[in-house]
Amino acid sequence: MKQLKYIICVMCAMCGFTACDKDSIDELSGEFSNIAFCNFTNASVQPTDKLGKGIKALNTSFTDAVGNTLTLRFGSGEWTLQPGTYLQTATVSTKNQYSGSVNGAAISEGNIDVSQTGDTYYVVGLVKTSDGKEYKTNYKGSLSFEIGIDDPEASGYTYTVTMSGVWVMDMTTYNYVNVPGVTKYSFSIKDPNGNAMAAIDAIAAEGTAVKDLAGTYTVTSGASAPFTIDAGYYYPDYNAVGGSNYTDETGGHYISAGTIDIETATGSEGELLLTFIGKNLGSQNTNGTESSDGSFKISYVSEAK
Repeated sequence: MKQLKYIICVMCAMCGFTACDKDSIDELSGEFSNIAFCNFTNASVQPTDKLGKGIKALNTSFTDAVGNTLTLRFGSGEWTLQPGTYLQTATVSTKNQYSGSVNGAAISEGNIDVSQTGDTYYVVGLVKTSDGKEYKTNYKGSLSFEIGIDDPEASGYTYTVTMSGVWVMDMTTYNYVNVPGVTKYSFSIKDPNGNAMAAIDAIAAEGTAVKDLAGTYTVTSGASAPFTIDAGYYYPDYNAVGGSNYTDETGGHYISAGTIDIETATGSEGELLLTFIGKNLGSQNTNGTESSDGSFKISYVSEAK
């Protein structure tokens, strides 16, 4: 550690060195005899990679006047490079890590320090590469990153879905008959604490995958056509309670009219996420009232494990 502090002091005392200048340290010996000073003056930013759960890999490269190159891949929770100390790793997987190379040789040791004043970045490192060489790297200048959109993350709400046939009453025979070509997708949605938040009975064409259910569904009593949702009902005096419903801070709501959008998205870990959005909902409510303008939105719901 004393040696490291000494060499940093020596480097600070030196003046007039150029990119990757070794002549100024020829008289050093021992552990630091192989250090080259690299003053990078040009920088470029390559496309950013999404690593999952909001973590990005920011890809940068640097060159100097005599053709030396430095590549650095930073793990970041933001779309722009953030100040801090980045620890060396072979494969970047989380923020405050980096991997890189100097002149094509992989960096095997050393940290990279990043600071920023206004639009000016300072990227400094004392690193060792896989071929045994050591470098004091320095860059001062701008870095222009493209701001992207994070993949959605699961909200903690979960769903289970049961698929069944659609049956309606034949008003001639008063028997229930199966409707061909359609399937009922019964969703049960719970909050992160396991409390029931909604039950949605959506009708879609037979064979539709859950990931393909996106669309606007109209709430209909006795629904039997694609893009309809079977209405709920609430008659506790007759022990008749069930069907599509949702719960909010005012209580339970059994849906009798309105529309419900189902949206699909791919989460940061590649999982299917569903969002349910109810609009202009008529309902019979567990507090004994009726309403005609209810709404709800339950976002990024993942399938229960």
